[in-house]
Amino acid sequence: MKIDAIALAQKLQLELREHLRNGRYSQVAELITCALQILPSQYNRQIFGYIPSLFRQVELHNGQLQSKDIYIGEPVVYRVFYPQGRSLYGMSYFYVFCYFKQNSSRLNVYFQSAYPGFKQLTQSEYRLERGKVNFEGCISAFNPDNISVISISDPGHFVPGLTSSYYLGSPELNFNRVIAEVLENICNLANFSLSNALLFGSSAGTFGALLTSTYLQQKTNVLAVNSQVFLQYRGQLMETCFGLNAPKQLLAEYGDRISCIRRFQQAIESVPNLYILANINDRLYQRNFDLYQLYVKKYTKKGINNQSVFDSYYGIEGHGRPEPNSLKDKIKIARKVLTMKSTFE
Repeated sequence: MKIDAIALAQKLQLELREHLRNGRYSQVAELITCALQILPSQYNRQIFGYIPSLFRQVELHNGQLQSKDIYIGEPVVYRVFYPQGRSLYGMSYFYVFCYFKQNSSRLNVYFQSAYPGFKQLTQSEYRLERGKVNFEGCISAFNPDNISVISISDPGHFVPGLTSSYYLGSPELNFNRVIAEVLENICNLANFSLSNALLFGSSAGTFGALLTSTYLQQKTNVLAVNSQVFLQYRGQLMETCFGLNAPKQLLAEYGDRISCIRRFQQAIESVPNLYILANINDRLYQRNFDLYQLYVKKYTKKGINNQSVFDSYYGIEGHGRPEPNSLKDKIKIARKVLTMKSTFE
């Protein structure tokens, strides 16, 4: 039977207004899930607009949550302020989108990737009400499966002239450690094990996922796609973020911030399982392979019980990902391989 898209869109819009008026955010999420499955994207944009703005926003100071700040069954956006009143690139906070579904035992954590379209955004636009803060994987939260989703928004996108901070933080602030503390706080209060989580990132996002995973207290899993494995030779970026442009000095002082290879050579409390997916046509391919070889040599000895995979695909020159459907399949495969569990159980 052919769907009358206009009539259905009007009906859903009325339902949305009623749910929002009564603060029924879980029903709003269900409405979005339904609409994404049956309506063309242009109708969904008209109905829902900027999706993150539809939900509850919770402020977290010093990264501390309480049980009352955890919402199971409805999406929420956390506005996380940096500890001790610090700021990063002139901003005192970043955003985390979180949707823990009822009875969910699996979690995907998406780290925002670099994207040239963000170069022209200003710091004043890094406010949820402006509708321009992007959350990688946000839409996937509304797939009709039972996988929970957390999405990290990288405020480095709003550094003038730079595509992304690449999760570097600053000399005073280890951004990835802050993310790890927030993730563990959220998951612990929700009684969710990070061993059932998959941290996913592409390019800059992978840099964040890899480094953040090493600061977690619980063992977790990382799917690394086209990762920027080290950045000490990125002169403009290093000068802007650290005030230095000397690779050896940068490694000596900030190796844990600017080099995944250096970080993985250090003592790590909880070593993640790694699935590295590399674009064979990309100049980063060899760096990804170097990191994989280091990981295997150091962390996959008999009895250590770490899972590691190096996989590749043919993509475009530069930092191209696999096409979307292929990437979705890779996420499922990575989860199955790294956790040794069926994705459909």
